[in-house]
Amino acid sequence: MAKAPASWVEDVVRIGVLWGCAIAIAAIWLILDRLPPAWDQAEHLSLSMNFWWTLTHSQWWTADGLRHLWMLSPKYPPVLYLVTAGMHTLLGPGPDIAILANAVFGLILLIATYGSGRHLFSPQIGLLAVGLTLLMPRLLRTALDFQLDYALTALVIVSFWCLTVWRDAHSLLRQWLWMVAFGLSYGLALMTKQSALLFLLVPLVWVILTTLWRRRWGRLLQLLVGGLVTVAVMLPWLSVNWLFQFSIIGNTNVASAQAEGDPMLNTLAAWTYYWQDLPTAVSWGLLIVPLVGMALWAVGLLPGRKSTLQLDGTPTGRLWLLAYIVGGYVLWSAIVNKDLRYIVPVLPAIAVLLAWGLACWWRKWPWVTTATYLVGLLTALLVMFPTGATPLNWLTQALAPNATFYPYMGTSYSHDEVIEHVAQTQPYQLSTVGGLQSTAAFNQHNVSYYGKLADYQVYGRQVGSRPSKHEQDLRSLSWFYAQGAIDAPWPPPPTPEDEQAQLANLLETNPEFAVDRTWDLPNNTRLYLYRRQQLPVTVTALPDSACSPEIPQLQRVEVPPQALPGQPLPVTYEWIGRWSALRTGLALLTWEPTAPSDTNIDRAWIHDHGIGLGTLRPHPIQAQQTTLSAADINPNGCFQITERTATLPPETTATGTYRLVGRYVDTVTGDSDSLGLAETTVELTTQATNVAAPDLDWVTQLREVSQLLPLGPDYLDEVFDPIGRLNLYDPIQNYLVQAEQSLQRRWESPDDAVTYGYGLVLSQVLQLKVQAAITSLEFLAQQDADNPYVHAYLGFVNLYAFRPRAAQSALAPALEMAPESPEIQGLSAVASLMQGNVWGAWQTGQQAIALLNESE
Repeated sequence: MAKAPASWVEDVVRIGVLWGCAIAIAAIWLILDRLPPAWDQAEHLSLSMNFWWTLTHSQWWTADGLRHLWMLSPKYPPVLYLVTAGMHTLLGPGPDIAILANAVFGLILLIATYGSGRHLFSPQIGLLAVGLTLLMPRLLRTALDFQLDYALTALVIVSFWCLTVWRDAHSLLRQWLWMVAFGLSYGLALMTKQSALLFLLVPLVWVILTTLWRRRWGRLLQLLVGGLVTVAVMLPWLSVNWLFQFSIIGNTNVASAQAEGDPMLNTLAAWTYYWQDLPTAVSWGLLIVPLVGMALWAVGLLPGRKSTLQLDGTPTGRLWLLAYIVGGYVLWSAIVNKDLRYIVPVLPAIAVLLAWGLACWWRKWPWVTTATYLVGLLTALLVMFPTGATPLNWLTQALAPNATFYPYMGTSYSHDEVIEHVAQTQPYQLSTVGGLQSTAAFNQHNVSYYGKLADYQVYGRQVGSRPSKHEQDLRSLSWFYAQGAIDAPWPPPPTPEDEQAQLANLLETNPEFAVDRTWDLPNNTRLYLYRRQQLPVTVTALPDSACSPEIPQLQRVEVPPQALPGQPLPVTYEWIGRWSALRTGLALLTWEPTAPSDTNIDRAWIHDHGIGLGTLRPHPIQAQQTTLSAADINPNGCFQITERTATLPPETTATGTYRLVGRYVDTVTGDSDSLGLAETTVELTTQATNVAAPDLDWVTQLREVSQLLPLGPDYLDEVFDPIGRLNLYDPIQNYLVQAEQSLQRRWESPDDAVTYGYGLVLSQVLQLKVQAAITSLEFLAQQDADNPYVHAYLGFVNLYAFRPRAAQSALAPALEMAPESPEIQGLSAVASLMQGNVWGAWQTGQQAIALLNESE
């Protein structure tokens, strides 16, 4: 340790060799491991797939393309997904390829840890810290787990290193360079996971207060510029997804923490939760020996306190390092939701501190340091790979209690077979599979992920947790999977506490469903795959001679001769045409009276929808996206598509005979042509017998619930609860696209404002088409001007678009018509605040709170 300081190049080469050895060991572990990704891992893998596909199959560099790119991940920042997309571009898709992104972040982490140790202490301690970082069980496990935390750890440590060097830099040029580097790295850290904010909060407060105290205004300007650089890195993504960031507050709520068994903040256990985990995270050998070394150094039993080699750094440097460690620990202990992953970015800094403790030993007894690393290496291998030897198992538990993460080397969990079976049954469509039970090995997220690996053909959704929605689940989905013990009776006996068992029993007794296939899984459970016997949409390939070169033809329509107004009416449509025209086709279908009438009673209703009900491939890979999936389907091939659905004559529709007329619209070109239909009629009469009907198509359902929007905030739950279910059933939310395309063509006069206008606005808002929604709302506010809530909706969307002046103007009529509405007053307060009128916002906000209290 007494040698002259090594050059950066030499040490980076050493780090590269160590990193390469670690990659080789990790590769062996990954080759052995056959466990499917669990919930969070599969969700992150799915998002990475979506970024990869979008970056390689769209014009993402355009303004609209960038907006759609950022919309791929509204909740989680995209840095990890973008790096993983690069890995997929180079090596192809797959979970083992995706984890290579962590190898990139691993190298960044090692260099940043070395840089921090070198700056605060010495190059030797920087290298010792790199060794500890590679041997800590928690960091090893995090590196082999496809989540955000390893990338976050790397970028947080880079930010800490940059801030540390900036704090101590004397050259003006070095100060500016390191502050810009800090702004970039901190922005990227926040763009990896929002929790990066907490780890550097204490160091940032330290440097800001110190700068103000010493009146170093040049330094303060540098901090301000660094903050602007951070904001600039985040702004493109955050400007699109800022509203979704409020959902992260839910991660800290008390109810979920109690449900997970986390200790409350008024208990000692909450503040010692991560402390008690240190032996598992670091291992006893790497923890105790350095701490003893520091203690012996402090009392003078180990040499070095008066050394001129600066191996021990400075008291201020050590205090700075402790501030980062203790600050991160305390802040994360103050979060009620606990997870051992959350504190991982503190571990590299702990490695630097422990490396100094090992250096204390080196100066007198080098063998202690060497032996500690050998024990750490042995511990790392023992927690990663099973030996089958009882003594070694005991030793592993003694060195790193409960730290093992062995690869799963059993048989496959059959995800690929399930996906292939569903895809082969419906090869021309996307399919949604509802999951009754969600386990780490088989859940809705990894079903979706493996479905995306198969050209985005299959999506998984979790259902069954709300008994009140069980019947709707059965009406809306055609595929379900359920899991039960192999040796247990099936279906399981229903109990009030087991909602999934209740749905399983409904499936078993429903004549429309049957078990299509079963699989015995390695965890001693059996997977039951249920399928609807009569699928709502079926596709049949026909010879080319069966198709004409013109637009698709509505060959056949089946409907009962009589129906009741206000009741779903079963209808079957059979289309024949070329695949490309069918896939992009929108059917504008109107049931109009055969005899004219002068009454004001509704005399027609519509049944507009995309041909195939929005399921035909290739399709958008995700909601609110335009990038299409792959599909090995001849676009010029001839096909027959049969839709079994239901239409809804409004309850106010006059009795009489109605005939079907329609137009075909190509949604790509905008061209439309009338459909030559055979005479198809239905008589609406109060004497008709109610006929069993399938579930209404989702476009019709959206139109129906949108008619509650003019009634105001009290009815919003009745609007958005059904919409939430539709978003669950339609994984790409194509029904919104169909509704918008239909209602744009239907809405012409003020008489259509409630029937069509609110539905159009709702479809645009749910797609985050802000400017289009504002335009529609401005038109709607003219046609339904006496309704205060349409002005309130216009104000809200303007606020979302950061247009507070326009929002205030839009809210003015609403405030006149409904001054007693706390919601409208609240929106007005927000508009005032966004314009800088703090006092006006305070007054209006107080009024809104008072009105809200009165209404309760």
